[in-house]
Amino acid sequence: MWCCVRELWLRAILTCAIGACSILGDFGLRYGKSEPERAAFDNATHATVGGLTWTLIVILSRKYVARNLDSIFSCFLLASFIDLDHFIAARSWHIHDATHLQKRPFLHCTTIPIMLWALFISLSNAFHSPVLEQTSWVILAAFLSHHIRDGTRRGLWFCPFGSTRPIPYYLYVSLCMSLPYALHWLMSLHTFVQKSDGPVALIDV
Repeated sequence: MWCCVRELWLRAILTCAIGACSILGDFGLRYGKSEPERAAFDNATHATVGGLTWTLIVILSRKYVARNLDSIFSCFLLASFIDLDHFIAARSWHIHDATHLQKRPFLHCTTIPIMLWALFISLSNAFHSPVLEQTSWVILAAFLSHHIRDGTRRGLWFCPFGSTRPIPYYLYVSLCMSLPYALHWLMSLHTFVQKSDGPVALIDV
């Protein structure tokens, strides 16, 4: 009984943390004093939301957080590294050049993570590899959490079909908070979802 209550509290806390982090990140982006400060704050928010998203998925899967720190950290880093395409597209390491592009850089196309997800899922089916399966979901979680945040300004870009309208703010926050639940549900439909490690615990002792 206590484990169930603790798990519900962890889910609620992490869900609220995703929403709060998104909102605080937007304040930092809006009111940052300098361009580098705003860019750093925005990127740190992307990374944190990505890490929290996968942490919640781990808990929803009833796995030990301590045993899945590598995948949590991977999602954290990938959600941050996506913004490197700004510098690649600008062909410059200057923040001003990277943040004043004429069009969105390639890793901000939502078609790319969907295709990568499909590729890794296919490979996991072919080779019966839980590692490849987990990699596919980490990629999808990191990219979607990043793209949804950016979608408030330009919408989601599905090349070659075009972009959606900008996501309304309240919907964007709701999508960020519900993304782990949607991905976990999709994961539960897949053949190679791993069995539970046992009761949820922040520290494996």
